[in-house]
Amino acid sequence: MNKFYDINKLPTTEGIFFLGISMSRIGNAQSPEKCFEYLKHLASKIQYTDGIGMEMWYGDYLYFYSEDPAHKLRDRFKEQMISHKNAFMNLLKKDHQWTHKAFSFKTFGQILLENSDVFPLAYNAVQDLYKNDKTFRKWVGKDCTDVGHGIEEKATNFILEEIAMFYLSQKGSFRLNNKFVTDTEKNWTLQAYPGKPLKSEIYLFQKNPLNLHNPKNPYENCYYDLDEKILYDYNRIDI
Repeated sequence: MNKFYDINKLPTTEGIFFLGISMSRIGNAQSPEKCFEYLKHLASKIQYTDGIGMEMWYGDYLYFYSEDPAHKLRDRFKEQMISHKNAFMNLLKKDHQWTHKAFSFKTFGQILLENSDVFPLAYNAVQDLYKNDKTFRKWVGKDCTDVGHGIEEKATNFILEEIAMFYLSQKGSFRLNNKFVTDTEKNWTLQAYPGKPLKSEIYLFQKNPLNLHNPKNPYENCYYDLDEKILYDYNRIDI
């Protein structure tokens, strides 16, 4: 328990990395240049593959849990996301080893709409767990404080919606609609982010309120820390 290491080599089957892009880190820890560095590190784990795609999910939708006027947030995020995507694609084009259609860029709002049949059920289950499980409430509150969101209802909803998204995506319940890796129900997916996982997310996966299982994905309960280069297995963490 609680001893984790880097990935030695990735599976040879098709798979997808997805990177949640925090709007508060889009210009620093998740800048286009940093994301390109992360990509090259992940690619170094490929010995042979039938194909690997990468999804970038911009968290603009989550940041509307804010006191700032919506029109100001919209204008700021629109500019940031367009600039980030274009800069990242320019880096890819300068290095001819990459297959451009393997990379997809989406907002959280897009993903919610594409998966409108499954997300409400999962989000309701996460909210019910929050209402009825004091340990889960404790970890959500700690995460809100640790990431600087505060402990208000908006901060709580931000965390709950975010971890519900990743819960579904890792469990194979989301349609990702990647142009390069199309049959995501049969392939592996892995969430990657610079920093340690949220404790509330670990607890959610351990409780698994919808009893979801994705045996075709060896990473269904995993998270990759791009800073420390560590693969965390949520089932082997004692929080």
